[in-house]
Formats: sequence, structure tokens, C-alpha cells
Amino acid sequence: MMLSGKRATVFAADEKLGEMVARHLARQGAEVWVSGLDTEAVEALAEKIRADGGEAHSATVDPTDPYHVREYVNAVVSKGPLDASFNGFEVPANSAGMGVPYRELDPAVFTDVLGEVVGAQFLTSREAARVMVPAGRGSIVTIASTNGSSGRPHTGALGAVAGALEALARSMASEYGPNGIRVNHVRATRLSTGPMYHANALGRPVTVDEVAATVAWLCADASSAVTGQIVEVSGGEQGLSESVAAHREHGKERHVELDLP
Repeated sequence: MMLSGKRATVFAADEKLGEMVARHLARQGAEVWVSGLDTEAVEALAEKIRADGGEAHSATVDPTDPYHVREYVNAVVSKGPLDASFNGFEVPANSAGMGVPYRELDPAVFTDVLGEVVGAQFLTSREAARVMVPAGRGSIVTIASTNGSSGRPHTGALGAVAGALEALARSMASEYGPNGIRVNHVRATRLSTGPMYHANALGRPVTVDEVAATVAWLCADASSAVTGQIVEVSGGEQGLSESVAAHREHGKERHVELDLP
């Protein structure tokens, strides 16, 4: 297993994507520390992982609270080094103004979502890096939707959030690279809070399982030379040719709801 002997934190593990990432990390041999605001959900997740033969610990942590995050990370490293960190925190698309023209979007919605999501990803990444520096190794993975590069209209704050997180990952990778810490960003097709984009080169929706598997690979030594990268898991959404797009339902988007195991 590619993560045997590794220890990883998964923030917002009470969300669908965070849960799947935690399960993938555990299946690959990592000792996983899962946290979120829903105490029952993270406890149930830890129990599932242990029932599957993995090792997991649960905690109630607000990924947007600097005090909570620092205390939690300190508690994790008091038991041993931290090798990988992932934060699946996101907000529902409707709460981010998805579908609302910018001329009608409440500025407070835009700035609040941008600050909350980017702030949470920055916070957990910073705290993970802080404790990884002394060990001289570690992998941090952030995630957001393809809205950061698609230029789609009416994406509310989601496009700005995604673009900001991509820039953050690149900057952190440059800053922490000399300390042996890798930072990468996954650009995933429409995350777990809404329908997944279907108009891609593969002609099928990408699953959360596929996204989580990519995160697990980025946490492993198998990707030891990969840092500062934007790894897109969209089935070729960005590379979809105009001719293929026009052929599929006359250029209209297709969507499917998530179906998690």
C-alpha cells in the first residue's frame, strides 16, 4: 500500500468529498485523523474506516477557526509526525451565489464565501506546513472546482475561490519546497455539493471516488517530484474540443447527481 506508515489529517471529513478522501487514504495504509463540525458524522466515518481494517481517529474541529485548527494539529503531532494534509471544506453552490448574475449578486455573499473557503484552506495548509517543516517532509493538497479556469458565467464566488486556491498552492509550493514539503491543488469537476459536469472529453461524469484517488496519490511518495501543480480531474473538461462540445446535445451542459458508495 502506497501510504503505509503515513499519518494524514482530513479536514471537513463530514463532507462527501472529505469522507471519500479519508477512506482512500486509509485503504492505502495511512493512519487518518478525520475532523469536521458534525461530530456524529466524523465518528461514524472513523468507525467505518476501522471496520474496513484501517486506523482512524475523529475530532470535532472548525476548519475556519485558527485556534481550533492549531490546537488540533498540535494534538495530532504530539502522537507522531504529520505526513499529509487535505481539506475538503466547501460551501453549497447556492450559498456562493451560483446562477446569479454578478450585477445582482450581493457583494457580502461574494466576499464572505471567498474569505471563508480560501481562509479555511489557507489556515489548515499553513498549520500543516508549520509542523511539517521540522520533519523536512510532507504533502498538502487543496481542492476546488474547474470554475477557476472555465470562465463560465454566473458562478458567483466559486470561480474566484477556485482561482485563489490555485494561486495559493503555487505560492506555498515555492515557499515550502526547500523544506521538503509539497503543495498541490486538485481542480475537480463540480464538487460534491452539486451536480457534476458531464460535458467532457470522456463523455461521462467523473466520480468522487476518482477525485479522492488522485488526492491519495498526491499524498504518497509515488508523486514525490510533483509540487506546485494544478492537477485537473475532470474527464478532459478543459480539453474538450469545440467540435465535440457542439456534437453533444447541441452544446448544452449535462449533469448527473452524485452517487457515493
